[in-house]
Amino acid sequence: MKGTKMMKRFLSMFLAAIMIVSTLSGCGSEKIVSDKEKPVSNEAKTKTVTNLDGTKIEVPINVERVAALFGPSYEKLYILNAEDKIVAAGDFHKDGWPWSNVIYKKLNDIVGIENAHSDLNIEDLLKYDPQVVFYFPNPDAVGAINQSGMTAVPMASTGKFEDTKNVLNLYADILGGESVKIAQKYAKYFDEKVKMVTDITSKIPEEERPKAYFSNQEILWTAGKKSDLVELIELAGGNCVHKDIDGGSKNEISVEQLLDWNPDHIFVDHAGSSGNASAEDVIKEMLNDGRYQQINAVKNNNVHISPTGVFFWDSGQQKILMLMWMAKSLHPDKFADLDMSKELKYFYKEFYRYDLSDEETDKILKHLNP
Repeated sequence: MKGTKMMKRFLSMFLAAIMIVSTLSGCGSEKIVSDKEKPVSNEAKTKTVTNLDGTKIEVPINVERVAALFGPSYEKLYILNAEDKIVAAGDFHKDGWPWSNVIYKKLNDIVGIENAHSDLNIEDLLKYDPQVVFYFPNPDAVGAINQSGMTAVPMASTGKFEDTKNVLNLYADILGGESVKIAQKYAKYFDEKVKMVTDITSKIPEEERPKAYFSNQEILWTAGKKSDLVELIELAGGNCVHKDIDGGSKNEISVEQLLDWNPDHIFVDHAGSSGNASAEDVIKEMLNDGRYQQINAVKNNNVHISPTGVFFWDSGQQKILMLMWMAKSLHPDKFADLDMSKELKYFYKEFYRYDLSDEETDKILKHLNP
């Protein structure tokens, strides 16, 4: 009897031990399963884009805050419908191009960073917490921007006219979303207009191409073969007299050199920026200086001021308009059917989402302010 009781007690203790082990084992299993099922984020936070010069830049996947400090960057961001992402712009954007204050929706309310193009204050910029900063090709400033935790996207160029569409594609790659389709639409338009012009100008023999000179800000500053402005003139049907200069967009020449070239047409753009003389003043100086009176372009009243609108035509996305305008200026007979008023209205409606009136269109084409 006593042995039976002991046996029962032993069995009870054995069963209790099994239950405890099972319970503990179950708890351990639940913990292990929980750890395995805990979600681990492998989603990338950055992506790599390629600048026009082949440089790789790592940018955030989701770009919501940008600084438009490079001259043409505000225009590009606006075209890509990303003005809402701009937290700061260059101070020059605020009052440099009066038409931009009319066309752009939020420019007047956006912070302008002082001396953004010449003496950037990183601490000042950090106050606005941009993820990406579109900037000039200044290695020191670009390095400082990157070291501060922001991502710099410096201007780069291959010297090709197609950079005009490719740089917009770069901005779209960085921004993502609807910007990509907008850039594709612009690229299609760009290619169509280049073809429209070159279908005519490519058939013009060399001897029938008028000699053309491009003046950048000052009479004796011009573009070299590393600038796409040389290609622009050639595509428009001109014979670019400075195509052999080994330089970029701004090279100083002598009066004697200009007289020797004796261009049939002179185009003036990019004047009036950074404290330089206006395009009107540049031409006035040329007309009042007796040394230039013997130049064919001056004698025949073929000194042209490029339209501006929201930005200089020789630097931004309106450069495709400049190609058409220049072709018509050089060969009015061959481009008699090209209506620049119609082209300008279409461009502003399609890419700036703004309907120009007849009066506004006329003012822009005549290089007049609003």
